[in-house]
Amino acid sequence: MSFPSPPPHEPAQNAGPGQPGPAPQPATGAPQPQPQPQNADARYHAYAPHPHAQAPYPQPHFPYPHVPPRPVPVIDGKELRPRARWYWVGGLTILVGTLTAGLVFLGLLFSATAEPELIAEFQGGDSATFQVDEGQEGHWGLYVEGDANRYACELDTPSGPGSGNDNLDTAPFSYSGMAYDSWRLTAELSTPEPGEYVLRCDDVHPGTYGIGTLEQVASAETKLITGTLVLVILGPLSVIAGVATLIVTGVRRSSDRARLVRERMRTAASPQSTP
Repeated sequence: MSFPSPPPHEPAQNAGPGQPGPAPQPATGAPQPQPQPQNADARYHAYAPHPHAQAPYPQPHFPYPHVPPRPVPVIDGKELRPRARWYWVGGLTILVGTLTAGLVFLGLLFSATAEPELIAEFQGGDSATFQVDEGQEGHWGLYVEGDANRYACELDTPSGPGSGNDNLDTAPFSYSGMAYDSWRLTAELSTPEPGEYVLRCDDVHPGTYGIGTLEQVASAETKLITGTLVLVILGPLSVIAGVATLIVTGVRRSSDRARLVRERMRTAASPQSTP
């Protein structure tokens, strides 16, 4: 037995004003649109925590007590060893040693290059007579100044006149004064016997001739050697000794200061005994 189907639904014609009609229904099987957030804030609040969630408890803060650094003890310089006077010792060693070496060298240099003590002095073309005593063999020398030289001279001995340079030997020492044209030792006068000797020099080479002892020249050479050794040895040794004294003093005083600081910091850190 069949029943008649209901009539199709028609929109109400008499719906009052202000009353909406029934919403249109989507077709069967069509995808349903998803609600979209109106803005970024709405999308953010979609993942926001629950509004009634309980706030986390505040964590208590326990500040650590501030401990100031332990002050470094101040060490008086008078407590350090070796004493500071050793700095003066090192400095004075350098100063005094250097000055002494320089003064000794200059003194010996001027003494060695002083003018020779002559017993006779004459110009070329002239002659000089001198007396030789017993034991003065090899005691006298010929000094020249300017362009004079030994080859212009002859020496007459008590035994007879000389011939050429027979009685003029090579000088055993070297000597020259401070200036280029000062006195120079050029020959040793051969005086093997006591008596009167005559030295004659021609005027081929202009200059001055003189007769003096060889002893002064020998001492002058010794003085030059001694002065040079003093300058070369004493000067550097004084500098080395003074610098070494300064370095050792500084290092030892620094070590002593560090030791005293450690001891006093250790004493300050140890618990004090109560009476």
